[in-house]
Amino acid sequence: MATRDDVARLAGVSASTVSYAISGRRRISEATRERVLEAMRELDYTPNAFARGLAGARKGIIALNYPLRDEGWSPMEVRYFETATQAAHECGFHLLLWPNAADDVTTLTHLVSQQLVDGVIVMEVQWDDPRVALFRERDVRFVLLGRNSDPSGLTYVDTDFRESARTALEYLVDRGHRHILFVGENRVEQGHGPMVRTITELEASARRFGVSLDRFAGPRTYGTGRAAYRYLAASGAPITAAIVFNDQATVGFINAAQLAGVSVPGDLSVLSIGMGEEAAEVDPPVTTITPPVAALTDTAVRMLIGAVEGHPVTQSEVLMDAPLVERGSVRDLT
Repeated sequence: MATRDDVARLAGVSASTVSYAISGRRRISEATRERVLEAMRELDYTPNAFARGLAGARKGIIALNYPLRDEGWSPMEVRYFETATQAAHECGFHLLLWPNAADDVTTLTHLVSQQLVDGVIVMEVQWDDPRVALFRERDVRFVLLGRNSDPSGLTYVDTDFRESARTALEYLVDRGHRHILFVGENRVEQGHGPMVRTITELEASARRFGVSLDRFAGPRTYGTGRAAYRYLAASGAPITAAIVFNDQATVGFINAAQLAGVSVPGDLSVLSIGMGEEAAEVDPPVTTITPPVAALTDTAVRMLIGAVEGHPVTQSEVLMDAPLVERGSVRDLT
């Protein structure tokens, strides 16, 4: 079956020119358009119906690529989608959501070859993310909403998770906590950047402050939180506080503690990294260190669109701090 690249070669034009001839998004000469149409007829090439349907895009189309997970999307992740859509709309672009399995590069390669979009925002960036090499190889404009292990030379916007981890531990230590449990997601082995950076900094800070740090990990589920509390109760360790970087597990952990007759924060303090405004609806409300989702996403979208429109990049590496919001779920032991 003929592809857009085949049409471009036969017509003697770039693949993007073929896209413009189909969508009408940019003006091209009538002679060039006719060469493209003739090549399409000769190759019996039928434009993708989706591309035809988006021909009314005011300026162009960008994609938000997000790896699918069994646990689905959290309220925080939905806010990323909403903010990206709004920012793209304000800039005159449509946003296309490209969800696919994290290791399914074949499907993503096929999507890229369709040349439906002008650029891609890459979410949930892995430590060794195959999408980076793919987009570079295919000369696709992209901005990372996160960082891989070596982001040098890449354009990215990310939360400073090392700083978030330091802030979380210092906050607990300043309030007299010396035995702490960290409950995370079991994605360290998969190279999940935020989790790797958080754990690395927590362990370094624990050594610096001379406090004990135990760890528990599981899927992003309420059950992980309940299992983490059972692990804590069975360990007999004198843990007085938990840092939880796992939205659903935060709720499950507190629920299990309360069912066991343990008061939060009277007997056990809880601090969440990553939960958004929904933390205020938990009983009791949870103190959080929350990534600035709106600012992160808006910045990434505008950086990408700036590159699409040919504007010079003034800053290609953006790190943002996550503010700590106190809601009373941490007890002061001093």
